[in-house]
Amino acid sequence: MRGTLPGSSLMAGKERRAGGYLLREKTTEFQKALLRWFARHRRDLPWRHTPTPYRVWISEILLQQTRVRTALPYYERFIKRFPNLRSLARASEPEVLELWAGLGYYARARNLRRAAAMIVHRHHGRFPATQRELLSLPGIGRYTAGAILSIAFNQPEPIVDGNVRRLISRLHGITRRRSEEYFWRQATAWIPPDRASQFNQAVMELGALVCLPSGPLCAQCPVSGFCEAGIRGIADRIPPPRSKRASQEVRLVLTVVECDGRVLLCTKQPMDFVPGDWGLPAAAIGPAEMAHPAAHALARGALRMSVRLREAGTVSHAITYRRIRAQVFNATLKVKTGLPRPAAGYDWVGRAEAERLVTSSLYRKALRTRSG
Repeated sequence: MRGTLPGSSLMAGKERRAGGYLLREKTTEFQKALLRWFARHRRDLPWRHTPTPYRVWISEILLQQTRVRTALPYYERFIKRFPNLRSLARASEPEVLELWAGLGYYARARNLRRAAAMIVHRHHGRFPATQRELLSLPGIGRYTAGAILSIAFNQPEPIVDGNVRRLISRLHGITRRRSEEYFWRQATAWIPPDRASQFNQAVMELGALVCLPSGPLCAQCPVSGFCEAGIRGIADRIPPPRSKRASQEVRLVLTVVECDGRVLLCTKQPMDFVPGDWGLPAAAIGPAEMAHPAAHALARGALRMSVRLREAGTVSHAITYRRIRAQVFNATLKVKTGLPRPAAGYDWVGRAEAERLVTSSLYRKALRTRSG
């Protein structure tokens, strides 16, 4: 099968038309080839079993900045705990964050809960089926709206993410920067109106399994005959590699202070990049700053008294682009007249309850760290 797609310099003049899109026959061949491949090679993913708007939405938000393999167990747990919009809308933020702990980008989880509540109250629990309504919800942008409308409602709405941009760039042999709108126009032109759901999933699947960022599997590609980059042997050079965001090293001190079976927690999260409303007393320190004096100052400020701290070890953790190294200090207070009254913003919580309240795996690791 030979052919070329819109914008390709290899296209014969008679195959071009206004807007640079393929003649209908070529587009139809491309669509059929991709859909045949998808029918045979699609992955068995749980959200594809029952592609309701709610399940498609949850899966798409989970898959932002997250690999499929990592997202799968989170999806299963999330759907089991919150099987529909109303159950999610009724949930508290700590309940939602507890299931999200470890995935990072926690605004996604907060927005899911907020959007579910808005759908229940504004739309009486009916999932919106128009782009305007979807874009008015927190956490839903053009891509997610297109995914929900096309996959769940079979509407001919485009989706453009990194996979789709890469696929379009290679099929067209694009070696220079194009506007974002260019990719949305191309993605729109491809969609078969009556099979938008399957087609958009096929495009994403091809980008995930075959048209890889590096080392594309061109010999296995069902639409290689349409690919200008493949024909020219330059697929592995398109698009050019993007510079990665430099990782940021973060040093923290954490204190685990216990008294009478209770743990001292912050009632307001001290680190804005760590999820949840509750956390352990924590402070960032500079590269050359001594941890022990910083931990003592932290504990003294929280308890309004000096305590004897013991170093319990170091906890390493990664959140988005941050690499965290936290030195943990423990203390056990023995008192005869009741719990010391902490400063504002701190409270004593039973250990089992503390494990539930701190949704961050960083703090959970620290809680389990014992001094020698």
